[in-house]
Amino acid sequence: MKSKASYFSISKPLILENLRRFWAIPALAFLVYFLSGVFPILMSYTHLNDMGSYISMSLSNQQPFYMFAHLMFPIITAVVLFKYLQGVSSVSVMHSLPFTRGKLYNSGFLSGLILIATPILVNGLILLAISKPVFNQYGTENGLVTETLNLFSRADILNWIWVSLLIAFVIYAVSVFAGIVTGNSLMHFATAIWFNFLIPALYAVFIAYFSHYLYGFDTSGNWTEYGLRISPFLNVLQSNGVFGIGSTIYYVVSFLLLYGITSFLYQKRRLEHATDSLAFGFMEPIICYLIAFLGMTLLGFYFQVLGQSELYMYAGLAAGTIIFFIIGQMIVKKTPRIYNMKSLKSLGIYTLIAVIFILGLNFDITGFEKRVPSQDDTSSFTISENFIMSGMLNMNYVNGQPRYTRFGEEKEFLLKDPDNIAAAIALHQSFVDNKASFENLQNIYTTSVFLGYDPDDTLPMTRRYQIDYEFYRNSPHFKQIYESTEFKEYFTPGNLNYTGLTDIYISSDKPNRETVEVDKKQEMLEFMANLDRDFKAQPFEDLASLKHAYATANINFTYKDPDSDRPNQLLYNSINYKITSNYKNTIQWLEDHGYGDRFVQDVSEIEYIELYHYVQDENTSNRPVEYTSEEKMLPANQLKSLKVSDPEQIQALLDTYESQNINYQDYYYGVIAFKGDVQFQDPEKFYKEYGYDPEMAKEYATKQASMVTQQIYFNEGNIPDYLLEYFK
Repeated sequence: MKSKASYFSISKPLILENLRRFWAIPALAFLVYFLSGVFPILMSYTHLNDMGSYISMSLSNQQPFYMFAHLMFPIITAVVLFKYLQGVSSVSVMHSLPFTRGKLYNSGFLSGLILIATPILVNGLILLAISKPVFNQYGTENGLVTETLNLFSRADILNWIWVSLLIAFVIYAVSVFAGIVTGNSLMHFATAIWFNFLIPALYAVFIAYFSHYLYGFDTSGNWTEYGLRISPFLNVLQSNGVFGIGSTIYYVVSFLLLYGITSFLYQKRRLEHATDSLAFGFMEPIICYLIAFLGMTLLGFYFQVLGQSELYMYAGLAAGTIIFFIIGQMIVKKTPRIYNMKSLKSLGIYTLIAVIFILGLNFDITGFEKRVPSQDDTSSFTISENFIMSGMLNMNYVNGQPRYTRFGEEKEFLLKDPDNIAAAIALHQSFVDNKASFENLQNIYTTSVFLGYDPDDTLPMTRRYQIDYEFYRNSPHFKQIYESTEFKEYFTPGNLNYTGLTDIYISSDKPNRETVEVDKKQEMLEFMANLDRDFKAQPFEDLASLKHAYATANINFTYKDPDSDRPNQLLYNSINYKITSNYKNTIQWLEDHGYGDRFVQDVSEIEYIELYHYVQDENTSNRPVEYTSEEKMLPANQLKSLKVSDPEQIQALLDTYESQNINYQDYYYGVIAFKGDVQFQDPEKFYKEYGYDPEMAKEYATKQASMVTQQIYFNEGNIPDYLLEYFK
């Protein structure tokens, strides 16, 4: 019982002596906190609303000077308080005092907490004393409005005090641990900084390996958030300075564990290890292997980027292992004389571990890549890709998980229909089965597909795959999902989560057509109703088709975000819908309102269409070149072209051309050259906007029209036979 009592005992005289000797640390820390936080507020006290954003940044601990103080002062405090451990004479003197090791450690540790906490508490009390309402300001369509959200409330200040103490105490505990396991002050300072970021860094490294080797691994969403949450110092970068209950418990438990582990190691530390790099033998391989692992990773991925090959990566991994293992050995041994059998044996052990790790990922020993959920265990899923869903969903994060919502809508995008779940699982299996082809997609039209199952689970299953357009277009599983009532109801224009429509712009890809603006409420509602009917009836083949659209509707609206700090604030957003030739109701509405001619290309306006066959070789780049009818900057293998001027052939090309090429290395495309007498804009518009007189405006518009061209594409299945024959 005696040892137990002494283990938690402290020495008040020793604590007071530490405070007397190291008072400069809290004094300097106080000045940093005061001059960067309190002082600017006092200087602007009569017009604090202008300081709203700065106050918010400071109280959320995202202000650079606060972050610097939270990191450096706990580290410096740990280094100076336990500096006596790093010298032979000083450690002998301190341990000859009539204190047990437990009392000596506890007194030093508590002294540090007081030195760190004092400037934070004093500045916090000053902030509480000068606190007064500071309202945020934001813009609406009615002008600048004062928001009733107090950015300088006492609750925010108390939260700042608590979060700042939590950050500083955890960093201090890690830094004290670094001091106990090291043997000199320089090593203590270096490892204190390193250890505070080591676990997040290792986490990021493992994520990099997983994303590189594990097919389907998804690096977005919760992975990044969890990585930042490991450290309270990094967590403020994403949490706005407010820690949840789970994070708070985790940091408090981490602090207590570090205190207990460090106290235990202090009891076991041998005095003769003062001035050594490391005070414990078991730390030598750990530090050396960590340095080798991080260095191996750095050179491996660096070589892979330079060489664009796995062989380069393995060469980098090998080189990094040898180079950084040697560096690690020199650091822990504190001598360049490390070339012996013991070091060679240690290198062999590390190499074996590294090889097992890389091979385990390469051959997927955990079965990650082939794991597909069963329908019985899946109640919902979400899916996203960019072929047609780009811009239709916003990705937010709830409890670390990606949630796809529609502009702040409370109901996230989840599909629960059993047929859709079966299609998603079958789609997932098709991705797994086609791994060999999907891992080597180059120079073709591709997209990233995200699949997430049961996102409400603690550890939901998520995957991300890169697929090509051909697979996507021919997939019966995409067809099932995208034609389902569940999918249509979520994305239909009639189900947009808006409070009001502002305006609708309907445009064409034809460069000589003016955009249609619909801003009357009744007309907007009519247009939306027709668009809604056509969207619900649209088959997947038409939705996924690359054939040029009849028009594109850009719908602008206002909405409210219920998850925002200002739930009543009106926000602006927009969404695009492609109007294809199958949108009969929408097209009829446009024609009934006199807009039909704006979306139909008249052959009489076209001089000719010049067609080319692009074939990539070593002399051409991966990207197509933009051409004009007057200037053809063509690579050597593209000098050959076919000029089509027959009206019937031109009309056939206009009816079938596509807006995107699939194969970037081998495709057919054309350039439409418009006649010079076609006016690009109404002369009256030029007169009003640019101040030209009508005659000058007409001449200018005509010249502009003569320079206007349009590039069109033809993919396999819609390439005219005469074009294939010509470019044989």
